Amino acid sequence: MKKRRTFVYDEDLDRLMVFNALKEDEKVYGSVHILNLILDITTKNRVANIEIRNISEYLKSIGKDPNILKILNSAKIHVLQVRGGFIIQIILEGLNRIEEIPYTIPTEDKILITA
Repeated sequence: MKKRRTFVYDEDLDRLMVFNALKEDEKVYGSVHILNLILDITTKNRVANIEIRNISEYLKSIGKDPNILKILNSAKIHVLQVRGGFIIQIILEGLNRIEEIPYTIPTEDKILITA
């Protein structure tokens, strides 16, 4: 298991948790399970943490190199609100490599979620 301040990667379970620092006035309010993602949402409607299950297989399926998980130094969460939903981007940084993992989440009603 590889632990850093911004992420934890468990190679045996093939799970990656990416952490977004909580602000002093917020706490985790609940979780949402979407496909192979679990999003923890704060009381201020921010994404606090993201867990990606079967991350290696997912990276392969979108044409990304799963070997970055072995050299991972940092991970970040970016949430972009777009018409009809959200794009959640997880940025993985390792040595001199960066991989961006996009997730598009459509919504029927307008909601506000930020990183």
